[in-house]
Amino acid sequence: MFKGFFKIEEKEEGESQAAASVPGMPSGGPGASGKHLKSSVPPGLAALKNQTDLAACVMPLLEALEWRGDPRHVAESVPHFIDGLDLTSFRNILAQLHYESRPLRINLKRLDPRNMPCLFLPENGYAMVLIGLEEGHDVRVFDGGQQQYMVVPRSLGRGTAYFFRRIEEDELIYSQAKVGWFKTVTDRFIPLVYQVFGLTFLLSLLALATPLFVMAVYDKVVATGSLSTLAYFSVGVAIAILCDAALRNLRNRVMAFVGARLDTLIGNLVFQKILFLMPAFTERAGLGAQIARVKDFENIREFFTGPMAMIPFELPFVTIFLTVIAVLGGPLAVVPVVMIVAYALLGWGMGPFMRRAVSKGARDGTRKQEFVVETLNNILEIKTCGAEKTWMARYRDLSAKAALTGYVTSKFSSIANALAHVLMVSSAVATVALGVFRVLDGEMTVGALVACMILVWRVVGPLQTAFLSLARLTQVRSSIRQINNLMNIKGERQPGQLVRPIRSFQGRVTFSRVSLRYSPETDPALVGVDFDVEPGQVVAVVGGNGSGKSTVLKLIIAMYQPQAGGVRVDGTDIRQIDPIELRHAVSYVPQIPQFYYGTVSQNLRLANPLATDEDLHWAVNQAGALDDVLALSQGTGTWERRGFDVRIGDQGQSKLTASLMQRLNLARGYIKRSRILLLDEPGNSLDFEGDKFLMQRIAEMKGEVSIFIVTHRPSHLQLADSIVWLDAGHLRAFGPAEQVRAQMPKDFV
Repeated sequence: MFKGFFKIEEKEEGESQAAASVPGMPSGGPGASGKHLKSSVPPGLAALKNQTDLAACVMPLLEALEWRGDPRHVAESVPHFIDGLDLTSFRNILAQLHYESRPLRINLKRLDPRNMPCLFLPENGYAMVLIGLEEGHDVRVFDGGQQQYMVVPRSLGRGTAYFFRRIEEDELIYSQAKVGWFKTVTDRFIPLVYQVFGLTFLLSLLALATPLFVMAVYDKVVATGSLSTLAYFSVGVAIAILCDAALRNLRNRVMAFVGARLDTLIGNLVFQKILFLMPAFTERAGLGAQIARVKDFENIREFFTGPMAMIPFELPFVTIFLTVIAVLGGPLAVVPVVMIVAYALLGWGMGPFMRRAVSKGARDGTRKQEFVVETLNNILEIKTCGAEKTWMARYRDLSAKAALTGYVTSKFSSIANALAHVLMVSSAVATVALGVFRVLDGEMTVGALVACMILVWRVVGPLQTAFLSLARLTQVRSSIRQINNLMNIKGERQPGQLVRPIRSFQGRVTFSRVSLRYSPETDPALVGVDFDVEPGQVVAVVGGNGSGKSTVLKLIIAMYQPQAGGVRVDGTDIRQIDPIELRHAVSYVPQIPQFYYGTVSQNLRLANPLATDEDLHWAVNQAGALDDVLALSQGTGTWERRGFDVRIGDQGQSKLTASLMQRLNLARGYIKRSRILLLDEPGNSLDFEGDKFLMQRIAEMKGEVSIFIVTHRPSHLQLADSIVWLDAGHLRAFGPAEQVRAQMPKDFV
């Protein structure tokens, strides 16, 4: 019996997961919220090294808000690289759980009970959760310092209350088949768009101050020599300029806010969508293609945060300038109208050529980027094969194609710039030429002509910018279309959806004539595979390279869906089980260990976010690596890290031996304490001692855990109850280990 492998804590429905209190803690004290406490670890926050009063308040607040999630969802929302919970991290956790927060400085006496529950940070004391009023107008709270529920008087004093509201509108973002996902998101900013339109209208009116001032100086001051009149005009135009500067600053702040919100909102949602895509989508696309998807969003963000974003707001108000030109110069208004028509015709004529050039340039640039990413990702293999010259030749070819399409795009841009400049100069010449005749005829003054000249430039300027932005607009439209297509792909789960975790499986796994082909142009990975594994059995999956061994394990954890037949766990087809929860409930140890930048404990908790420090020590000990992990050290002096706090991944990973990495890989599988354990070539990289530990664990788990082990080692086959023998995707044999081994060639393993 594998003692201690299962540690299942079942809770009654509705039982509080956070009501455990630790009496005797200090009751408040000076200092801000987030103060360090020596306390028990709240459920779901075991990863925090330093517990604070805010950490103690997370679960009680969620309970008071009638949140229906699981402590694991809370643990998955904790920022990765923090040791303790401060106010910002607290609000980020609630945001990840789809609660928006709003702070308000208030006296507790004046707090409306209808705004409870909420988080309250008193000026002196620990954070607390305000739950509701009690008889006698006292308040029932959860005190984060004492970590217990209590009743406090409303005369507690002033502080900051944080009110939380469940965000429901995110559901709308993923039901946008008709209007497009991007438009659904940007509709959130319509009130701000109206504000920018209003500010642009006021700025357009203030823009009239300068040409009217120039006209008045020519006609009134120069003609009469009145300096007092000049002073009055100067004061007026100075006020207009100051107002213009203030409104422009306000408009820029609004646009900066919109850009920041777009960056946060759309960027996070695009990245989240990529994470929730079915594995088949992401594995078929290379790393470079995934980066290109993120780059699509960056093109959109740069457009909306750059100067070109103001063009749609400014173009409608050129009518104001046209009206003033018509009033001052009469027929001179024809000049900017002709320029508007000319720019429109040029844009219509050159648009298709620009779109084709930009589209081809984007494709060639993406191919070049994908190749660079692929090269950097496999640089060791390239050097091992001595293929530097071959790779350089391939890069030179891709670079030449990208440069050629870039040249074509630049050529069109140069032509567009030249034509735009000609139209700009022509508008100035035409205005002066026509205006001179009107001045000579006495139909307008010299000051009016100069004012009209300035206003014509104000009309033609946005037109020129819009015309020169045609290529950029084409890129943005293409990026929006790509993002809409990405967001319309059905994912494994709706992001933000809370699914009740699977508590435990019994461990029965059934394959019913399963067939799978990764892509139409490849041979089948599995063809009609059929077997039934009872709970607690150890099953060895054997076969040659490419026979489908790893595919069997990936099907069990729903990384792929069979195209024919079905895979059932405990009698339930895996297509009826949430795939993400299925993977949480099944332990999978991949063939190649992969660790990410973070501490040893953080990497292990990726498999089980609720794992305590005791769980970590237990799992690593079961893998035979506890002494090695405790002996790890990093840094010196005050920055020294030891044991489970040592950072691995990236450069830190190279300090670990291959055997230790594989043992930690196994520990990450053990820490789930699942009744189904999938081991893909677990003996790879293990030294003799590590392999002995592995075999001991398998022997101890036999009868309690269903174990699938892909292996070629005869010593592992001796532990198997049954063997699945695959050959080129076909099931050669399945049955008791001794019977199948008797059918195998002597030199097979």
